[in-house]
Amino acid sequence: MNLIDYAVIALYLLLSLALGCRVGHKQKNTEDYFLSGRRMKWWPIAIALFASLFSSISYIAMPGEAYNYGCTMLLLGLTGVIALPVMLFVFLKFFYNMKLWTVNEYLENRFSTTVRVICGGLFLAARCFYLGVVLYATAMLLANSFGISPWAGILVVGIVSTVYTYFGGMEAVIWTDVMQFIVLMGGILLVIGMVAWETPGGVGGIWNIAAEHGRTFNIGPGSGFWDPSMTQRITFWPILIGLPFALFLPAVDQVNLQRCMTCRDFREVARAVSWSTLGNWPICFIFYFAGLAVFAYYRVLHPALGEGLNGDDAFCRFISTELPVGARGVLVAGVLAAVMSTISAVENSLATVWIKDVYQRVLRPGREDLHYMKAAKLTTLLLGAFACAFGITVLVVFNGRNIPLLEVSNVILGMLGTFSGMIFALGLLTYRTNSGGMIAGIIAGVPVTVYTYVFRYLLAPPDERMSFLLISLYPMATILLVGYLWSLAAGGAAPGSGKYVIWSRWFPRNE
Repeated sequence: MNLIDYAVIALYLLLSLALGCRVGHKQKNTEDYFLSGRRMKWWPIAIALFASLFSSISYIAMPGEAYNYGCTMLLLGLTGVIALPVMLFVFLKFFYNMKLWTVNEYLENRFSTTVRVICGGLFLAARCFYLGVVLYATAMLLANSFGISPWAGILVVGIVSTVYTYFGGMEAVIWTDVMQFIVLMGGILLVIGMVAWETPGGVGGIWNIAAEHGRTFNIGPGSGFWDPSMTQRITFWPILIGLPFALFLPAVDQVNLQRCMTCRDFREVARAVSWSTLGNWPICFIFYFAGLAVFAYYRVLHPALGEGLNGDDAFCRFISTELPVGARGVLVAGVLAAVMSTISAVENSLATVWIKDVYQRVLRPGREDLHYMKAAKLTTLLLGAFACAFGITVLVVFNGRNIPLLEVSNVILGMLGTFSGMIFALGLLTYRTNSGGMIAGIIAGVPVTVYTYVFRYLLAPPDERMSFLLISLYPMATILLVGYLWSLAAGGAAPGSGKYVIWSRWFPRNE
């Protein structure tokens, strides 16, 4: 990169900091800091819902996935579209009407304070590790493309994201998400446009090349898509198995729910979630198509340049060597936009969970709101430090293991997210489960999780690894079975908890 590229990147970072500081003067209390005063309109929330979970992992991993294997993975995104009406108007509306600060408040009402705190802790651990993966992905791109030290990349991006989140709270997160979405989309369209300009047939020519080399949607006979094997990388079965969970899991994700809680009414929520969910698939397709464009460039147009490259490396190589002056700065700004959007969103949600579920509920109850406001800002700074530390940890653990970023991301989120997801499943869908059963399910799920994630995946030879899309099945089944049976043996649910079961809205029970 030259001076112009660095100027573009510096300008973007300064704009992000300026926006966060500009919004920060509005933060008067914890409702402003965590929920933007519950006054937001739908359209920035729609963009924020997408941008907050679209990290540098996606920015690199989606093109890398298409380059290596094609677009079949994109079909998994259809589960969210199919589940949208039920997820939105049954589960999300149920939680929105409760006017929650965190989704774990529901667990206290349904089970106990202990379960609320445990799930809060699981969310903190899972998302902190996820932030580590996000920073690792960013460091890998910056190192491979521009020779920047991975440690330096992790620290710079983590610090800048934390600073503007510290000053601006949720409102700064949302409005910077809007700006970052524009930047990251501009960067990826630039890659597609440059390859299309050189490819005979333009955009259609890229697709034809991808189809000729089996890089589109590989779901026909012999593709393995219909294979029941647990070691087949992508199959139809995760879609089928995941659909019931897609009906409620987005509604119990704190990062999603917290953004929805900033809307002034449920009508705004419905518009935001609908636009975000329906727009997610075509936008993701654009990123997969960028991988196909890079594939066409290195495998067909200039095969000598792409010899020995895998998908993640090929995308990084294209950015660093093929883009003109200034354009590389735009692409790096797009990567930073993706990672900073995710880090700020998750840090704010983590701070909310820590303050509301642990600090205010257990450690320091009954203090003035100003005390919690100061604690929230301090927590944000500490979370930024933890994120950087976890980023370096992920760099040490996964570097050199030849595991694609998309898999690393799914493995990290699934490893701990499975616990809270199954607890919500039992709480929302069954009348008989209780707090003791939930704790027993968590305890039973720990050794099963360690066995599957460490010995069946991380340490297993590449050709013997369980599919990263199916690796959560054993822990899920264990938590559900042990949690339900233990609850039955312990006498069922506590009186009054039945009204927090989703079916009680239509089929109330006498308790």
